[in-house]
Amino acid sequence: MTMTPKRLWERAYGDFLMPSRLGAYRALLEAALGAGYAIISVERFWKLIGADAVDPVRRYLVLRHDIDTGPRTAVAMWQLERSLGIASSYYFRLSTLDLSLMADIAAAGGEASYHYEELATVAKRRHLRTPAGALAHLPDAQDLFRRNLERLRALTGLPMRVVAAHGDFVNRKLGLTNSAILTDPGFRREAGIELETYDEAFMSHITSRHADLTSRPYWTPADPISAIRQAEPIAYVLVHPRGWQVERCPNARDDIVRIWQGLLYALPIAPSEETGHKSAPRRSRRG
Repeated sequence: MTMTPKRLWERAYGDFLMPSRLGAYRALLEAALGAGYAIISVERFWKLIGADAVDPVRRYLVLRHDIDTGPRTAVAMWQLERSLGIASSYYFRLSTLDLSLMADIAAAGGEASYHYEELATVAKRRHLRTPAGALAHLPDAQDLFRRNLERLRALTGLPMRVVAAHGDFVNRKLGLTNSAILTDPGFRREAGIELETYDEAFMSHITSRHADLTSRPYWTPADPISAIRQAEPIAYVLVHPRGWQVERCPNARDDIVRIWQGLLYALPIAPSEETGHKSAPRRSRRG
């Protein structure tokens, strides 16, 4: 995405100046509850699908949070949801882990799991610039994913059988999502993954999808309030705590890391580096 002056201002406003929007978040949840929606986690709805127990006369709102930056706002959102009797899904990156919060979410009946990005990580480390180059290193990304997931399961004691792909700037440049790691059914079974949140087996049941934005109009493709008013049977709402309340230090840190990684990724490399093949050693001219 090109950073136009308007976009730069929106980013700065959202990261450092925006007033808290948690009141609007509460209003959204209260509207859904008032309209008779059951607000549940991705994992819980997936279990209903598997048991053929989705009630055709009941309305559901599947609520997911992707914790991209500091988790302080995620804590506030979780506490707000607890006050309303809601248990939803929270997906944490390695850089945003909050073990105490994850334990509390799970103990309260919600889902705390992994927001993974290993394909992007490998692509940045190896300066992979093409889809073919990235896919050639898919086994490296899968191995890294497996090791990270095993460590997270050991740290948290949580099953983490449902995971959600993070979207990185490198993914947009490559035109590949991190979910490419899980396209192989055999690898999924080996890693103990039952569902990737974008799987068609799950999303085919959703009748209305909504994701938040960090600037106006704040939702794409539309405000979920419209789906609630239209009594959509199964609404799927993805939120990122970063867009609801300012956390200046984590946001500044994330912006700096993003700029630095972008600069490193743009550095020129030898063609052999992307394919992973080593160049033939040069012969010494001496002797």
